[in-house]
Amino acid sequence: MTIGSYLEALSLTLIVELLVAALMGYKNLKAIIAVICVNLITHPLFNYFLWLNESVGIIDISYFSIILMEIVITVIEALLMYYALKQKFIKMLNLSFWMNCASFVSGILIFNYDF
Repeated sequence: MTIGSYLEALSLTLIVELLVAALMGYKNLKAIIAVICVNLITHPLFNYFLWLNESVGIIDISYFSIILMEIVITVIEALLMYYALKQKFIKMLNLSFWMNCASFVSGILIFNYDF
């Protein structure tokens, strides 16, 4: 992945996840900043792991492994949002789930990923 393609993926993720958060009622500045900051933490880590895995072959990349990693990311993001927004964890897990589903599907459709 080049820096340019990474920035495209990050931008898409931020746009889609901010849109989903807004549609779910998280429109205030604190929520917007939380969504951005959480993604600026998890997105690079996830992509660094994928890049590292490409170099050393830790796991086989398949839809199954990507979905498992997305589940881990969803829980981590929900925890970060829980601490940032001081809302019930289950609400943050629901928000994180829908944001990640939307960005995952958008990424597959736009970038035509084939695992």
